[in-house]
Amino acid sequence: MDIMLIDPPYTSLKGLTADCGYHIGLTSLAAYLRSQGFESSVLMGDLLVDSLRSTKNKGFSFDVKEYAAGQRAYEAVVADSTHVLWKKLADILLEHKPAAVGISYLTPLRYVVEKVAALVKEVDGDIKVIAGSAHPTFCPDEVMQNPDIDFVVRGEGEIPLSGIVRELGKESPRWEDVPGIYYRDGGGQVRSTPGVGPIENLDELPFLARDLVLNCDYNRYRLHSLATTRGCPYTCSFCADRRLWGGRVRRRSVANVIEEMKLIKDTYKIDSIDIADGTFTYDHKYLRAFCQTIIDDGLDVKWRCTARYDNLDEELLHLMKRANCCGLYFGLESGSNRVLKAIDKRITVDQILKVSEMVYECGIPTASAVLMGLPGETKEDMEATLKLMKKVKTDLFDVNIYSPLPGTVLYDAMSEEAKRSIDWHKVSYKSFDSYFADSVSREDFKECISRAYEISNGVRRKTIFRFAAKMFFGFIAKAFKKTVRMTRTRRLYQGAS
Repeated sequence: MDIMLIDPPYTSLKGLTADCGYHIGLTSLAAYLRSQGFESSVLMGDLLVDSLRSTKNKGFSFDVKEYAAGQRAYEAVVADSTHVLWKKLADILLEHKPAAVGISYLTPLRYVVEKVAALVKEVDGDIKVIAGSAHPTFCPDEVMQNPDIDFVVRGEGEIPLSGIVRELGKESPRWEDVPGIYYRDGGGQVRSTPGVGPIENLDELPFLARDLVLNCDYNRYRLHSLATTRGCPYTCSFCADRRLWGGRVRRRSVANVIEEMKLIKDTYKIDSIDIADGTFTYDHKYLRAFCQTIIDDGLDVKWRCTARYDNLDEELLHLMKRANCCGLYFGLESGSNRVLKAIDKRITVDQILKVSEMVYECGIPTASAVLMGLPGETKEDMEATLKLMKKVKTDLFDVNIYSPLPGTVLYDAMSEEAKRSIDWHKVSYKSFDSYFADSVSREDFKECISRAYEISNGVRRKTIFRFAAKMFFGFIAKAFKKTVRMTRTRRLYQGAS
C-alpha cells in the first residue's frame, strides 16, 4: 500500500461514540490519490475505539458535562502505551504495510497525533509520516521539531500529498520538486518548498472515497457527510477556516453536489447527510437552486447544514423544509452584544431571538453552538449568555469553551510565552481546563460553565421527550389512518358482494 491516512482517536476516548463513519478531508485525499494511480486507505481512530467496546451509541444519553470530564480519560489512554487500542493500531499497520502514513492534525489533538506518529515509527522506522490539516499549516516549524514526523503538508493537500507519494516510489526522490511541503534534506536540515495555488474547479475532484475506509460498517454508521465549499466568507476571530483556505471561498456546482447525494443514497442505507461547510446558507441564489433541484428531482434524502442568524428568512426556511432539510446548526456563541461585536460575529442578540423563533415555528430542528470563556469576556457577559440560553428557541445546545487555535485572530494576539504555556493534554473545546477568560476568576468561570452544561442537558432532555411524543402520536395517527383505510376497503368489498 502506498499510503494509509489516519484520523486519530479523540472524541471516542472521552466517551462519545462516532456518528459519521469517515473524515471528509481524508476520504477526499484518498479519492484523489486513487485517481492518480496510488493505493491508499483511511483508518478512523474513533471507529477503532468503538469496535473495542460496547457498540451502543450514546446519542440520547450523552451528557456534555460528563464528556468534558472525559478529557482525563483521553489523557490517560494517550499516556498508556500498553492500552489495547495501540496494539490494535500496530496490528493494522503490520497487516497493510503502507509506505507512508498521513495523519490529520488538529491543534487540540496534538498529543494523540504525536502518539500515533511514534507508534508508526515503532512498527516500522522506514514508514514515512506526513502531517497535514490546520495545525501543520499554521505551525509547520513546530511540527517538524518532532523527529517522528518526516513531512508537513501545508494548506490544500491533494497536490502536495500526491507529490510526496510519487517521489517515495523513486530511488532518488527530489523533495524540492514537491510544492507546499516541509521536509528534511540529506543532512537533516528542515527545508520548505513554495506553495501551490488552490484547485480552482472543485467539480473536477472525485467524490469522497467512502469505500476506502478500513473499519467502517455503513449499516451502523448511517449518517453521511459532504462539503460544498472550501473556505468561509466570514471573519470570526476565533475561527481559522477562512485563512486555512486562502481567504476566499470556492464552491462546487449544485449539479455536482446533487450527483454525490444521489450516489450516497443509491450506495448506502442512510439516515441523513450533513453538509459540513463553514456556512452553507450564505449564498441565497445557490441555496435556492440547491433546494429547488432536490424538489424537482424528487430526491428523498434528509440533510442538515450550517446556518447563520443573519442570512435566513421565512421564504428560504420553508423552501429548505420542502427540500427535506432536517436540521440547522447555528453559531449563537454569546448572549452579550459586546462580545459578539468583539469576535466579529456580525449578529445581535435580537437577531438570534427573532430568527430562532422563526425557525422553531417553521419546524426545522436546530442545534445552537455556544462559546464561553473568550479572552476579555466578563462574568456579566457569561451571565448574559446563560440568560439567552434560557430564552432562545432551539432543540440542542453545543456548549464549547474557547480554545486558542493557530491561524485565528485571537491566537495571533497572544504572547509567545502564553502560546507555549498551553497544555494540549488538558485543553479542548469542552474541557474545564480550557481557561483563557482573563477577566473572570477561575471559580466564576467553572461555575458559569457548569450552569451552561446543565442548561444544555435540560434542553436536550426536553427535546428528547418532545420528539419521542411526536413520534408516538405520529405512529398512532398513521395506525388510525391505516385502520380507516382498511375499514373503507372492507365496506367497499362488502357492498360489492
